[in-house]
Amino acid sequence: MPARKSDILWMSRVCSSLTVRDYLPKHGYISIKGLKAFKALNIERELPPDYSHEEIVANIKMLKYKLEHPGSEIDANLYGALRQALEHINPSELTWQDPKANMILTDDSGLIKNLGRRQKKVFLEPRENMKCDIPESVTRMCDEFVGRFNNSNTSQATRNIFHNKKWKESEHKLVETSERILGVLGETWSNPVFMSISRSEQSEGTYISDIILPLLRSSLGDLHNGSICLSTAERQSLASKAQRNAGAVRERMGKKPDIMGLLKWGDKFLELLYVESSRILCSNSKKTDDDVKLWRETLDGVSFVDALCRPVGNQFGIVGIQIAGTTMRLNVLMKDLGGIPRYFHLDNAEIPLSPHASNTKALVRLLLTLRNVMIVNNSLLIQALEQANTHPPRNIHPSPTVSSPF
Repeated sequence: MPARKSDILWMSRVCSSLTVRDYLPKHGYISIKGLKAFKALNIERELPPDYSHEEIVANIKMLKYKLEHPGSEIDANLYGALRQALEHINPSELTWQDPKANMILTDDSGLIKNLGRRQKKVFLEPRENMKCDIPESVTRMCDEFVGRFNNSNTSQATRNIFHNKKWKESEHKLVETSERILGVLGETWSNPVFMSISRSEQSEGTYISDIILPLLRSSLGDLHNGSICLSTAERQSLASKAQRNAGAVRERMGKKPDIMGLLKWGDKFLELLYVESSRILCSNSKKTDDDVKLWRETLDGVSFVDALCRPVGNQFGIVGIQIAGTTMRLNVLMKDLGGIPRYFHLDNAEIPLSPHASNTKALVRLLLTLRNVMIVNNSLLIQALEQANTHPPRNIHPSPTVSSPF
């Protein structure tokens, strides 16, 4: 027999007056899904106010202003073309997830791809200067290592501070670092946890602790001009916290990267490297979310450093590494001479979870490039910090990172 309207109204009043505790059984717990079905968890979330549109408009306006004042003559033509292209962009159509809305000119954006050949060359010059040809001896060593892996025991074992397409260490040192990297790969290839059958079962934490972190440590160990501490502690980024709390009434937590690379200078810890990683199996949404999170972290990082000192433009950059599945991507965000952030996708490689010669060489190249970039970064940063002791930076601007709703 159908329920009467009066009965339905009575049941509605009773349910609305009950608390979560009223729905719980005497012994045990009811699931959250079940509680939602009962509509007992009808709790309103208090979202922070959204000022993103105003911030985007202000950022685009500031970007246009900066493009009117190039930092060097060589950038004049490039800046003019970029400003003209910006005139066709409606700020109201941009979101906080768009690099342009955050004043970042990224090398894979349509804005850069549509530049003329000479203008694009000028824009990409800092990226190209960070790339180096890998020595033949390192390439040969990779081939020999993979070839003999199953049959023998493998040994496991300046002041030029600018990027100029040259390595900052001797070939002997590059070979030594490559041996450490290959040692980590050898352990990985011998680990049954990462055999093809069980790879999908491994958590993100296992992937980071057993493979990603050892690879990064093998690359960045024994730097001659400042040790990089790689931390996986569940700690918020100070650079992100500073950005999120600029002008905030209530304190907000900063982002928590999966790994941070820290340089200690005096009583300061400076964040020079951020890493975001997935599990070995990565969804497209996770890949996209981490990509956005990473360039936002690097932008906060370079803005945080800018408030302390002024490293050389087009040279010093904050490094961001994304691991999506088995693909490792090396990115660098640096400010040009006009103070505009440029985001470069410097290199990418597949992480070989089993012996694979070409993937091994590509990964070694990426990790040696990372080491080279960090050597330059350390030198430039320490010099800038020393200069800032007597000449503190002026006209400090907050990070242009647009607020997210999260």
